[in-house]
Amino acid sequence: MKFRALSIVAALAALALPVAVTATVAPAGAATCLSGTDVKQQVSTFVRSLRDDVKSADARRAAAAAFVQSVKAARGAKAGTPAERAALGQQIKALAKQLRSATNVVERKALVAEIAALVDQKKAAHTTSDDVKTLRTDIHALGRAIQHRTNTTAEDRQVATFVHNLLAQFAC
Repeated sequence: MKFRALSIVAALAALALPVAVTATVAPAGAATCLSGTDVKQQVSTFVRSLRDDVKSADARRAAAAAFVQSVKAARGAKAGTPAERAALGQQIKALAKQLRSATNVVERKALVAEIAALVDQKKAAHTTSDDVKTLRTDIHALGRAIQHRTNTTAEDRQVATFVHNLLAQFAC
């Protein structure tokens, strides 16, 4: 239990560290923008720390994909070619099939969030504030589902902090 709590703290510290280091350089209220690779790494570290609470590997994998794809969509990533749009369509179709058979609440919330993010990436129009609001709502719902699986209030706060820091990356 202590090791898991320490790994969650380490993941949160890694996500929050760039904010604390650059807060003196950045204007007040500005979030530090992490690269896509850094976001993926921090999401991976966080999701690995959930092994004791979220037993399903499929649910953890879906949560990681939802976190990463939501950040990409909120930052305005779009499919540039018809082939990329077709590939996203196939991926969305596969996720929808997976959603129908998902029994785990965390996995369902993650799949819903990932599908919304991929749909946003697939459409040609720019990402609107309503699109970002939908992505935020889906990530909050996923975070709450994960919080329901944790054992302590400290873990609840750590999940909430991770989600809050991840949502700050949407503005980049």
